Amino acid sequence: MRASKQHMEKVRSHILDAAGQGFREEGYGGLGINGLAQRAGLTSGAFYGHFMSKSDAFAEVVAKGLNDYANAVADLKQQHADAWPEHFLAYYLGAEHVENLACSCVVPGLSADVMRAEDKTKIIYSALTTRIADSITAGLNKSSSGDSWALMALLAGAVMMARSVSDPTQKKDILSAAQHWAETIIQTK
Repeated sequence: MRASKQHMEKVRSHILDAAGQGFREEGYGGLGINGLAQRAGLTSGAFYGHFMSKSDAFAEVVAKGLNDYANAVADLKQQHADAWPEHFLAYYLGAEHVENLACSCVVPGLSADVMRAEDKTKIIYSALTTRIADSITAGLNKSSSGDSWALMALLAGAVMMARSVSDPTQKKDILSAAQHWAETIIQTK
């Protein structure tokens, strides 16, 4: 008996969630098909029943993560109107996001792996980060997306660096400096 389409989509979604956490925690190179399948509670053969390759799963993880980012910005804009940027910064530079690598944004978590990925993944990354930058630009009432790109790069870089240092004071200094400059970008007319 063949599984229903709905069941197959549910399993695929579960695999993507597990793969997303795995790629964020271990990097693309640190996780093979067996590890991806094991994280999802499946065999390698079952993994291949849903994805042609590890790189296909990675591309979908990147797309899902960037769509989640875009949706989070849209939700913040809807929930908090003009105050959305402050809520965005509080979350992005907050301890929960910085410390929880497995569930964090794909931009600081996977950009280094995207840089080494196949062109199809880079195309997805480019298109969806442009969508996010455009949404931020519109939410800041700016005519150019330059500030949005700077904001996204500043936040992602600060999170990556804060995760990489061992000194808690240094981590705090990185995040405080990023907060200051992010607020400057947001307030620039």
